Amino acid sequence: MNKPPSLLSLLLVLAALAVFGVIGAKFMLSSHKESTNEQLGLVWPGIAAMPEGDRNFLVELAHTCNLTMREPVRAEVVDCLRSVQMNEEAKARLDRLIGQAPAQPR
Repeated sequence: MNKPPSLLSLLLVLAALAVFGVIGAKFMLSSHKESTNEQLGLVWPGIAAMPEGDRNFLVELAHTCNLTMREPVRAEVVDCLRSVQMNEEAKARLDRLIGQAPAQPR
C-alpha cells in the first residue's frame, strides 16, 4: 500500500522550486539589464557615468518601449525611446539627452 507524501516532503519540494525560481528570475533580470544597457550604450557610450536620474529615465523608457526586442542599432534605439507616450516635459528631456549624445561615427 502506497503512503501519501508527507507534508514535510511537500514543503521541501515547494521550497526547492521557490529557490530555483528566484535564482532563475535573478539571472533573467540581470541578462535583460545588461542587454538594455548595451543598446542604450549605442547612443550614450558613457551611460554608466551619466547622472542617475537621467540614466534611470532612459532605462524606464527603454523598458516601456521594449527596447531589447528591437535591433541593436542606434537609430532603432532612438526610435524606440521616442515611441513612448510621454508629456512635453519628458519629450524635451529626451530630446536634450539625445542632443547631448556623442555623434555617431561615420
